[in-house]
Amino acid sequence: MIEQQINLYQDRFKRKRIFFSAAQVMGLTIICLLGMTVWSTMMESELDAALRLNVTLKERQKTISDELNAVNAELAQLIADNRIDNEIAGVTREITARRKVLSFVDANQFGSGKGFSDYLVSLSNLHVENLWLDEITLAENYLRIHGSALNAELIPMYFDRFSEEPVFKGNRFDIFQVERAESTDWKVDFEIATSETLDE
Repeated sequence: MIEQQINLYQDRFKRKRIFFSAAQVMGLTIICLLGMTVWSTMMESELDAALRLNVTLKERQKTISDELNAVNAELAQLIADNRIDNEIAGVTREITARRKVLSFVDANQFGSGKGFSDYLVSLSNLHVENLWLDEITLAENYLRIHGSALNAELIPMYFDRFSEEPVFKGNRFDIFQVERAESTDWKVDFEIATSETLDE
């Protein structure tokens, strides 16, 4: 007969205390999973709300941008209209000034009081085809005419007609020039003037 003595006070025979059972661990795991699921759902909801807010802000930004562009376009149109008004006002002032000058000439308020209307009318009567006047200077005891013609032969023909106008009779023209510039060789320039100096 074999006998064996067993020491019942060894650690392996002592009752071991278990802190968590398998059921408790499983329950804790399920709770953690449920918590993560809830947290994930909440995060997805917040993300979705943030995306919707972003879309709303972008739409509002586009609306404000469109309104700003419309206001800028309206402002530009108003500025353009103002420029047109300024141009019209400038042209009106220029026309008014020219009318005053013409009225001044008609009223014979230059020089000796005889006026220059007779000279201007006579010059308008001296018409020669393909000859034109570029500048007329009139003052008391002074007359200067500058013009051009397509042919040099037309210039003597034009001045021969001066004798047909009574206002030019008795005037002595001491300055007479004819020239053809290289840059404008298609025409002949002429100038005729009395010897008196221009009155200031």
